[in-house]
Parts: sequence; C-alpha cells; structure tokens
Amino acid sequence: MTPASVQRASTDRTAVLSAASLRSVLDQLSLAIFIFRGERLVYTNPPATRLVQRLRDKYRIELLVMLHDHVAEFRRSQQIDTLMSLTGQDNEPFLVHLFELGGRRGEVAVSVREIGTDIPAFRDRYGLSRREIQVAELVLRGHRNSHIAATLGIAPATIKKHLSSIFDKVGVTSRAQLASKLA
Repeated sequence: MTPASVQRASTDRTAVLSAASLRSVLDQLSLAIFIFRGERLVYTNPPATRLVQRLRDKYRIELLVMLHDHVAEFRRSQQIDTLMSLTGQDNEPFLVHLFELGGRRGEVAVSVREIGTDIPAFRDRYGLSRREIQVAELVLRGHRNSHIAATLGIAPATIKKHLSSIFDKVGVTSRAQLASKLA
C-alpha cells in the first residue's frame, strides 16, 4: 500500500465510524430528524417515524411529501439554514429547521419539533401562572387575542394584560419572540 492509499483507507474508516456514531446519537434524540441526500430521504430516527405515522393517522397529512417540497425549496433558495413553522389541521404547531450538513455533499437535515411539548418546563422556568400558560399555548397555536378570550371565557383586555405579563417574565417583546423562546 502506498502512503496515499493508507491515508484514504484511514479516512474512509473514520467516515464510516462517524456515520455510525452520528446515527447512534440521532437515534437517541426525542426530536424528529430526517436526512435527505439529493431528492431522496436516507434517514429518519424513531421519533420521526412515529411523527409521520401520527400525522398520517390523525390528520391524513403526508409529512414526508411536505418535507420533500420544503427541501426542494430550500435547495432552490440556496440558503444555509432556515427555520419555519407549520400548523396542523387542529392548529397543532410545528417548528421545522432545515440545514445543510457540513462536509456531506448534498445532504440536508430536517428537524421537526412539536411546539408546546415543553410547556411544563417553560412554566417552571419563567414562573408563569396556570392562566398565563393557557394564554401562551394558544398564542403558540396561532390564535388571535379575540379567539383566546372567547376560548378562555375572559375579556380581550385581560388577554392583553396576560400577554404583557408573559412577555415581561420571559423577556420578549412579541409573539414571534415568545414562540422562538419556547421552540
């Protein structure tokens, strides 16, 4: 073996070990992860598989088709990284993060996070009241103040007061910043 072929063999083994290590780590995450190579889906971790099935069963939504379209748009825009939100039919919010995998030609990783899954931790971290959590969760689901007020049976002015209190406690100034903090 020449020194160059030894170096190539060593690099190939490292890449195989890195791929195996990466898969092991991704399989342990609770976040849904999808990896696309070119136009083809090449990996989903267990939470991703469960999410695809749940959305198919509950809403008849084909998440993989939606993600494929988003990946194609991501490639056309030639962005390095993008963050977007999607809403299911029950106003169930999801945060979708697409980014190119460094060092892996043409591979795009997509994470899908269900917003609101960490509401109890969010409540504890910022010392929010039960009512403030209810308001924050409805805001995260994209509801307007008038709908939140009707849903909770309180005045729209009270919603404004709750939002002001939530923003102060969390350290944000807008609904978008609030969603970003929770996501």
